[in-house]
Amino acid sequence: MLNDKKSSVLYILEILQKYTDKYHSLNYSQIREKLSRLYDITLERKTIARDIDILIEKGYDIIKRGNYGVYLGCREFEEGELLFLTDAIYSSRSMPTKYAKDLVEKLTRDYSIYEKKKYKYLEKIDDGSRVNNKQLFYTIEILNEAIEQGKKVEFQYNSYGLDKKLIPKKDGKKYIINPYYMVNNHGKYYLICNYDKYDNLANYKIECISNIKIIDESIRPLKSLLGQENFSIKNYMQEHIYMVGGKTVYAKIMIYSEERINDIISWFGEKISLFKNEKGIFAEFSVNEESLIYWALQYGEHVEIVEPKETRKKMIETLNKIIKKYNKN
Repeated sequence: MLNDKKSSVLYILEILQKYTDKYHSLNYSQIREKLSRLYDITLERKTIARDIDILIEKGYDIIKRGNYGVYLGCREFEEGELLFLTDAIYSSRSMPTKYAKDLVEKLTRDYSIYEKKKYKYLEKIDDGSRVNNKQLFYTIEILNEAIEQGKKVEFQYNSYGLDKKLIPKKDGKKYIINPYYMVNNHGKYYLICNYDKYDNLANYKIECISNIKIIDESIRPLKSLLGQENFSIKNYMQEHIYMVGGKTVYAKIMIYSEERINDIISWFGEKISLFKNEKGIFAEFSVNEESLIYWALQYGEHVEIVEPKETRKKMIETLNKIIKKYNKN
């Protein structure tokens, strides 16, 4: 039998992390049994008690419960924090299933086997909606480094073909852009960036980026772009709810059901202006024009685009095209 007293305190900590929590304790005899079975280490009860006191002195939140034993209390994340983080990982459709599982495993590494069961529900999610881009984490790492250093990046941009595989766009053309932000929108990761020859911002799905590298050339400052002197990422995300390009408009919509106010605030935030008059209930807010049209199609029977007139006209044209398609046969 191996008797490794020097490292025994670390093995005891590992046992407490894996097999105890506020609902599950281990007494010294049970810890002794696990040390022997799992690590081939034999320790006396008094040595185990001493090692536990050492861990407590080092700041570990080990709770003694008399005859019921001991358990490890506080972990790196609170339960609510960990649930939020794992939900965010599982909700990301840009992340392959294996990587999502591995990342959750890392987050829950120092949690008990009982607590880990709460976060093992990935199998309930439809993997058909997930992509299998194994380059995703590497691309995010490179983009993060470029943004921190204020450097441009070069990459190829791809789209899915009939075989559901990524194919380079524009015959493999290399895109050179100024990267500013990475954001998560509806479970997909996007890069907010700019081309030097244009004054506007562009959005790219990060899962569709490949062969990326950093160029030793400083980016064009974001605030030097036309109309971006007071850029706010929060406002940008509220205006670009679908991460499409195009101009931003100040819209006025009519709401036909008060119940939909919750949906409108969920999509566009609390900065919207709401008012009611003899004609009905209205909301005003800044939004990307194309996003507004997509959104209005989703809530078509409950809302109506009133202004801008040009956007209202585009909505009518879109609806007429849809009606024409459905009336063909």
